[in-house]
Amino acid sequence: MLKLFTVALLLVGGTALASCEPARTPESRDDLLQAEQATVATIQEIVANPVSVTLVGQSEPQPAEQNQAMTWGDRIATADQALAEVGLINGAVFRIGGDAALTLQPNQLLLDAGQMITWVEGTVSEPLAIVTPAGIAGIRGTTVFVNIDDDPTAPVEFFAWEGQVAVSLAGVAGEIVLNSGEQLLVPPGTQDLDTLQAQPLDQATALQRLQNSPLINGFSRPIPTRPEIEATVDGLD
Repeated sequence: MLKLFTVALLLVGGTALASCEPARTPESRDDLLQAEQATVATIQEIVANPVSVTLVGQSEPQPAEQNQAMTWGDRIATADQALAEVGLINGAVFRIGGDAALTLQPNQLLLDAGQMITWVEGTVSEPLAIVTPAGIAGIRGTTVFVNIDDDPTAPVEFFAWEGQVAVSLAGVAGEIVLNSGEQLLVPPGTQDLDTLQAQPLDQATALQRLQNSPLINGFSRPIPTRPEIEATVDGLD
């Protein structure tokens, strides 16, 4: 009887241990899934519509909402006169407008169409790049404007409102650094940095752009880097 009782205890104990062990696996999968879907950005303001988002796992876009959380892989788009502002947890903020489309990726903002302005509030916690079909802009605590024309053959415009912007080409060594007030036009398919040259805007053109820009003036709160932008314009010829 003692042997039978001992065997029974061993069997029961083994079963209990076996039943407890697999329970940790689903929890670890859930933790991983939550980490992948963690909030990395928030839609801070929507000015006019339509503004839409296509969240990871969705096949169709849905109307965007103010204060909506976004994660890596989510896509936001605007059309017509719509504008949207999105703040990232790493300190960067961007505004898009017109017929724009942008996808969030780790350390990258993939801009496929339209206009955007990006700046950093404080110090960005990790490197960040704006990736376009023609070139890549590295954010270095600056305010940069990017414009992708509706014409697919037109050059992509990079403009440093203030600070420095490093523009590079995918798969090509080197970069061109834009200083405050400088513009760079990159035709699609460019593979040679030597064919590109940054040019400063004249003061009249920059001032007109500042006064007429919906991305700068069309939101409820002023762009935080406006004093630096105005200083840039004042310093142009």
